[in-house]
Amino acid sequence: MKNSNNQHNPQSLSEDDSELLIVNDNEDHTVVRQSFRVPVPSGMVTFGHAGKRYTVIDLSMYGIGVAVDAPDAFIVGDVIQKSEIVFPDASFSVDVEIIHISPHPTEALLCGMEIVHTHDSGFIDWMTRVIAEIKSTLFTSTGKP
Repeated sequence: MKNSNNQHNPQSLSEDDSELLIVNDNEDHTVVRQSFRVPVPSGMVTFGHAGKRYTVIDLSMYGIGVAVDAPDAFIVGDVIQKSEIVFPDASFSVDVEIIHISPHPTEALLCGMEIVHTHDSGFIDWMTRVIAEIKSTLFTSTGKP
């Protein structure tokens, strides 16, 4: 299949272009986010797995976006059990599925993870409050006329 608008066709990538294709190369695969992810203030939240900590860039009730340095930091489709989302005054054990790894304008790469299971009963209430607070800060105008 020819691609005439300068977009990459996964079936025709050269070796030099292979690092550009990070997400699943199935053309029919579409990821539709079910909820708005709020940007997280820098350093406020981390994601922990296998002794490593990653900065959380954004989050929602059902997912998080984590900054990663390499496209092979996680594998799309993998489910990571008993990882940890850490806030300044609380942490929660969760299982996540790796949905995508893609370029991000302010970080090297963004790894999108869907939260598939929570192990802590207070997670939903905590996330509801945190997301509401961040949204309030985002959508409240503080500028002067």
